[in-house]
Amino acid sequence: MRKALYLSVSFIFAFASGVFAQGIKPQHEPLKPRVPPDQIAAAKAMKPPFPMTPQNIAEGKALFTGKATCFVCHGNEGKGDGPGAIGTIVGPRNFTNPEFHKAKTCGEMFWVASNGTKGDFSVKGKPSHKDGTGMVPYLIGHKSKIGLAGTPTVNKDELWKITLFERSLGGGKC
Repeated sequence: MRKALYLSVSFIFAFASGVFAQGIKPQHEPLKPRVPPDQIAAAKAMKPPFPMTPQNIAEGKALFTGKATCFVCHGNEGKGDGPGAIGTIVGPRNFTNPEFHKAKTCGEMFWVASNGTKGDFSVKGKPSHKDGTGMVPYLIGHKSKIGLAGTPTVNKDELWKITLFERSLGGGKC
């Protein structure tokens, strides 16, 4: 009986060590567009309805790590290392990457969070990652423009505050 218990514990430890040793999975082309070409200009032009203040960023972090459950995949600090990342094919976005923030506007980030993404739209009319990255829409009462279903959890203002928090992680501004 002890031997079976020892073998079971050893197996579980080896499996867990292997899973956690994977670390952060690579993201799919983090600098390429995730907004369809016919909507990118409008997405880039969107601006948050309030300033990027420490209070709004703190409220965004509280939503990110709580009600909106963003932390499950992105991790508490937005590095793409949350526990839900283990089950993903493509690594969740790492919001601490300053290059990502140089390539994206706040509006693009808000669009993806509220609409979801089916992948990389840098090739006109054909996402290079057809199955997408797993991101689902998180805006209550909003129907995704690209047909994704999910469990929306936040309103528009809350999602903007989450975007402000995510921008703050990589030095981006809105």
